[in-house]
Amino acid sequence: MKKPMVLMIIALVVVFGAIFGFIEGRQLMIERYLADFKPPPVSVSAQAARQQTWERGITAVGTLKAVQGIDVSTETSGVVSRIHFSAGEELQSGAELVSLEDQVEVATLKSLNAQRRLAEINFERDQRLLGSKAISRTDFDKTESLLKDISAQVEKTQAIIARKHLRAPFAGRIGIPLVEPGQYLNEGQAVVTLQALDTLEVDFSLPEQQLPLLSVGQVVRCSVQAYPDQRFDGSIAAIDAKINGSTRNVLVRARIPNTELALLPGMFVSVEVVIDANVVVVTVPETAISYNLYGDSIFVIKERQNPAGAAELFVERRYVDVGDRRDGRIAVLDGIAVGDQVVVAGALKLDAGAAVAINNTIDLGR
Repeated sequence: MKKPMVLMIIALVVVFGAIFGFIEGRQLMIERYLADFKPPPVSVSAQAARQQTWERGITAVGTLKAVQGIDVSTETSGVVSRIHFSAGEELQSGAELVSLEDQVEVATLKSLNAQRRLAEINFERDQRLLGSKAISRTDFDKTESLLKDISAQVEKTQAIIARKHLRAPFAGRIGIPLVEPGQYLNEGQAVVTLQALDTLEVDFSLPEQQLPLLSVGQVVRCSVQAYPDQRFDGSIAAIDAKINGSTRNVLVRARIPNTELALLPGMFVSVEVVIDANVVVVTVPETAISYNLYGDSIFVIKERQNPAGAAELFVERRYVDVGDRRDGRIAVLDGIAVGDQVVVAGALKLDAGAAVAINNTIDLGR
């Protein structure tokens, strides 16, 4: 009985020993394999850092407005009889915009003109009679006063009629009419917008610390979302005489020539005040910059020898200081030199020291 038990125990020990030996041996083989294993190079896209000449500037945002731009409104009440323009039309100064019904005033003016003509005849007659002492000075004064009173009523009626014919106070582009023929208008009601588009203004605010960098006549470059590939140049027209006590900003006004009439009042505009037109900077594509809590960094591609003695490429992470952005590129103020090969796509798969292979034929993503 004891002998079979001993044999069974020995067999179990041998079996478990074989199992544990197999597991341990496999683990040793895996460790040896991993010790000799070298991951393949990571495919990345790369570009060389460039030296470029950029303009150094101060950026801000604002809204375009016309130098001359108003909502034309009525000076008197009345019913619209006619609209004299088409929306979007370019009008000259003095062009008639809207007419209000004025039949009553025109009839009144005709009556007053007739009364004035009679008063003028009476005045001329009494003037002769006064010279011959045929009438008293009092009677002549009454005749003269009546003529002046009627003349004043004529001028008043003419002014009322003129106010019923709205005219463009300056040349510009007319907007969409806000009224219709037959509509009753109250005094002061807006009729249409009129904007002179040849020159536009933009007001923007800058921190008071930048005030010494500003001057009237300084070049300003503007861009709008409607034309992302275009720049519209202008100049500073005025700098406010005080600093805003709440924001500590100074208000600046720039004027932008709009000869092609591409810009419209109300457009949101990005503004750059040019401080220095010839700044030499080192630039890389914006996709080359990795952003994290520790700072902005770039993977720079270097060359080294592998254990077999062959040359291979690897990446070195460098923390950098970045500056302005322009047309998809960013200025690097410190950390790289002109000609350094930097990773512009595929950086998410990299760690410092990783082997890489440059492949610029495909977009690898970030």
